[in-house]
Amino acid sequence: MRLSIIKAYGLVAATCLLYQSVLGKEQDNEITIEDEDIDDDASPLMTPPIPPSQSKYVAPDTPKYDYAEVLHKSFLFYHAQKSGILPYQRMAWRGDSCKMCVGDFNEDLSRGWYEAANTMKWGLPLGWTATQLAFNVVMFEDAMNSVDELAEALELLKWGGDYLINCHYNDTYIVGQLGTSSIGPISKLIELDVDFNYWGPPEEYEEWVPSGLPHKAYYITPDNPSSEIVGEYSAAMAAISVAWRKYNETYADDLLDRAKRLYKFGTDHPGSYVTSKQNAYEWATFWYPSTRYEDELAWSAAWIYAATKDEFYLEEAIKWYKVNEDSWYEYSWDEKGAALHVLLYSLTKDGMFYKNAMMYFNQFLPSPQQIVKFTPRGLAYIEHWGSVGYSGNLAFLMMAFAKSMGYETIESREMTSFAIQQINYALGDYGYSWVVGFGDNYPTKPYHKSSYNSYIDYPMRGQQQDLVEGDFTASKTAQRFILYGAVEGGPNIDDTYHDDRSNYEYSEVTQDYNAAWTGAIAGLIDFYGSDKFEPFTDCGLDLGWTHSNASAPPQWPADDCYHTCNTGCPRGEMKSSFAWRLLTEPENLENNIETLYPGQGLVRAVAVDNRKGFDPSSFDASEADGDTIIVEAAGQYISAEQRMKHSGSSSTISSYSTITIVIGMIFSLTAFITL
Repeated sequence: MRLSIIKAYGLVAATCLLYQSVLGKEQDNEITIEDEDIDDDASPLMTPPIPPSQSKYVAPDTPKYDYAEVLHKSFLFYHAQKSGILPYQRMAWRGDSCKMCVGDFNEDLSRGWYEAANTMKWGLPLGWTATQLAFNVVMFEDAMNSVDELAEALELLKWGGDYLINCHYNDTYIVGQLGTSSIGPISKLIELDVDFNYWGPPEEYEEWVPSGLPHKAYYITPDNPSSEIVGEYSAAMAAISVAWRKYNETYADDLLDRAKRLYKFGTDHPGSYVTSKQNAYEWATFWYPSTRYEDELAWSAAWIYAATKDEFYLEEAIKWYKVNEDSWYEYSWDEKGAALHVLLYSLTKDGMFYKNAMMYFNQFLPSPQQIVKFTPRGLAYIEHWGSVGYSGNLAFLMMAFAKSMGYETIESREMTSFAIQQINYALGDYGYSWVVGFGDNYPTKPYHKSSYNSYIDYPMRGQQQDLVEGDFTASKTAQRFILYGAVEGGPNIDDTYHDDRSNYEYSEVTQDYNAAWTGAIAGLIDFYGSDKFEPFTDCGLDLGWTHSNASAPPQWPADDCYHTCNTGCPRGEMKSSFAWRLLTEPENLENNIETLYPGQGLVRAVAVDNRKGFDPSSFDASEADGDTIIVEAAGQYISAEQRMKHSGSSSTISSYSTITIVIGMIFSLTAFITL
């Protein structure tokens, strides 16, 4: 064992010398930040152009905005966050990624969504995102279907559900996190950022991440428990099973069985990752600290009850719910108490849950109990960081609760009016939309790496990541691609804001900001009536396909009216999206993909059905040079010449890839040593 450690240190020393040598050869080829893009002055503090209203808010009787468009674009955002080998490209600037995301037991961890601008998959926020996206469908399935968005919702749910299934290797090893944000002491004085110091596209993470560390899986075990992560995974699986049951009973049964087993694990091995001694979870605690785990256990049991109607799980849910009163006044990736009022009331109509829900909502509604502050223009200001996202969470809960009671009650009218105010504020009531790609005045510089540095447009490819970071944060250049549907963080308490990447508390976008927001939008379609809206499509959206480095787009057939400008598809029958067939016609999978990508049906079919015989890590972009065509694992094409357009020389890529391989070997070796 001591000999192995000495060998590892020898490799580290050799790698450092190699790295210095490469840097010395690259000085003449460096791309520097353009001077005109840098301004020493901070971006101006901006104010919405329309002043605050002096009268009490009155919700419009007819929809002010096209909520079908907002829903369509919100789902599109989750395609921008997708991880894995894609069955098809929704936008030109996102391709296959996480090609080496394999767990210690060879489990495929490539799917799911990236958390925000980074390529991390934190267990608690990702699990909650999946649960909430399923909650949206459970509450507003008919509304989604009426505007032809249900198939899209279910497709995205399965992408997240597949990841969670693969995280559950067995009942003693559950992946609680994929990726390494930083390594070293939690003091943040001498830590080494890993994922957090990578500023390029996720498609090239393995090539350019500074430390060369691949996405490593970190496990929850009986000796390293996390009842909140496994509880959230359990809730997500049970909720997805409810949403998917009528479409694939076998898939729903698998999810539900795993949900029950994970609930048992969470109760048999109680504990929180905030007490873990593993460095990865210490960093997770720094970025995503969990307040408690009892609410996730109640959440898990409640969703299993929703899926089974087994009274045992209702009793378990109520047991954990009652010992969790401190969680009753918030809803987020961390706290589930407020949503438990709504979910359990919708399932039981028990007066206890009604009373507690109203106690929560009255903090915001006009009443003697109102305590929450509002911006001058009417945004409920729950938290500075993610204020629009938090108000979206609240809007969803109010819409869901109003639907459960009936929209005509006095309480429901108050809640729907409040929800409309919150959503419409974010969509541009005061002249500024907080949703990228919606309205005439929306954010141009969201804190999002791959829509700025895409694998088809990465001017600083091959440069040191510190330089890439400097360009990303300091440049006044707008995103190179439109991140449609992304909900940005939100304004100050006085409605002012910055539209730049350096002030990321305003401009950050995340998977969780959009989760309940999406459900609130579906709720407004349900409230106003589907006859007020027409299905929205990709027709006219700039998804990057005209870029000079873009591959050929999917060849959607004439009977697809979701991704095209085609018309005439039957509405509300889940027949407008050809992508739905990829999930529901397994016997025709290869032929259906062949329709989208002539000549590539077999290769992409292997990717979409996740066959175990396929090795997604076999592709190495660094092997190509000159005019060679790189054929990626799922059939995407981009010439090596295009990749090198802004990046110095092919030797740069080869040298950095060598470093990545060597450091990756060291990482694997040291991981083995610690076993």
